[in-house]
Amino acid sequence: MKILFSNLCVCISITIIFICGCGKRSNLPADFPKIYPCEISVVQEGNPLTEANVFFSPIGNADKYASGCSGVTDVNGKANILTYGKNGVPAGKYKILISKLKDEGGVEVEDAFVGSKKIQGAKVYSYVEAKYSDKDLTPYEIEIKEQKNTHALQCDVGLAIRQYLRDAD
Repeated sequence: MKILFSNLCVCISITIIFICGCGKRSNLPADFPKIYPCEISVVQEGNPLTEANVFFSPIGNADKYASGCSGVTDVNGKANILTYGKNGVPAGKYKILISKLKDEGGVEVEDAFVGSKKIQGAKVYSYVEAKYSDKDLTPYEIEIKEQKNTHALQCDVGLAIRQYLRDAD
C-alpha cells in the first residue's frame, strides 16, 4: 500500500511540474544573448531632459540583437536601456544616439478609413541638436561589459533648442 501511495504521489508531482512548467516561459529566441543592466542620464543646460529617446547603435561586430537597444528618459532624465523589452544590453561597444521630437499644432480630425481620430497639419520639432542622433557625429559611446553592476553614463546634449523638421503628415 505504501509503495502504491508513493508512486501515486510521484506521478501527481510530475504531472503538476509538467503542467505548470519549471519556470516562467520566455518569448525570446533560444539564441538571445545575456544582457547587462544599463542606465543613461540625459541633461540639457544642466537640467534632466525628459521624454528623450535614447538608442544604442552597435559598433563593429555586434550581436544581431544589439540593434534593438533603446529607452526613453523619465522625469529625472534617466533611461533604463531595454533590448527587445528586457532590461539590459548585450556586451559590446555602442554609439549613443539621443533625440527628442514633438508634434505641435494641428487639428484633430476623424479618420474615415480607420474609424478613429488623428492630428492633421501638425509640425514636428526637434529639441536636441541633430549631431546627438547621428552615429557619425555623436560624442557619446559606451562599452557594455559582462558584469552585474549597472553600466551608467551621463550625456549632456548642450543648449535647449526648438528646430522645425517637417510636417507630421
